[in-house]
Amino acid sequence: MQKRAEITDEALLRAAAAVCTRVGYAHARLNTITTRAQVSHGRVVEPPFKEDLARAVIDAGSARFQIACRPVLASQTPAFEALIGISYLLLDPAVNDVLVRAKFRLITEIPDRPGSDTTLLPTWLSHYRELTRRAITEHDLRADDPNAVALLQVDTLVGVRVLAAATDRSADLPVRLVTAWDLLLPGLVDPTKLATSMNS
Repeated sequence: MQKRAEITDEALLRAAAAVCTRVGYAHARLNTITTRAQVSHGRVVEPPFKEDLARAVIDAGSARFQIACRPVLASQTPAFEALIGISYLLLDPAVNDVLVRAKFRLITEIPDRPGSDTTLLPTWLSHYRELTRRAITEHDLRADDPNAVALLQVDTLVGVRVLAAATDRSADLPVRLVTAWDLLLPGLVDPTKLATSMNS
């Protein structure tokens, strides 16, 4: 069985990501992927390779998004602005490429198995916990439980992204994200700062 670490062909990864985003993991066919990638179908076997390939796409999409987050996390930007900024990276075409889009769809579609690690979600939650703690310290968020607040934000924003990917409505993502933040902010931000936050 070929391991994910051995799946390094960029064309194959991107072809798999494009096909899985369009039709979903269950309906993705290896011959369609290999034809799109212009590689020999003889290089792959079914079914183990298909799952390994999907998980390699997840890994690649996770890594790409984490790299995009680094400047936001490393900057002197107030933590609350960084919380919002990370979510809006998903609207940047340079970040929200086929690998990232496929990652958000595939994490809900491929079979779970012991020891599997989607990487992005635990990392995103860790970032949001730390930023939430900082935002509370900076008096931009109410002094609630930072773990619960971070989980609420990640649950909401990942849910928005996963649904957009799964329903092929990525074009609606900007409106969905704005709506999500409009609904979240009144419960998270001190009322005296709410107007400023919603206009930033």
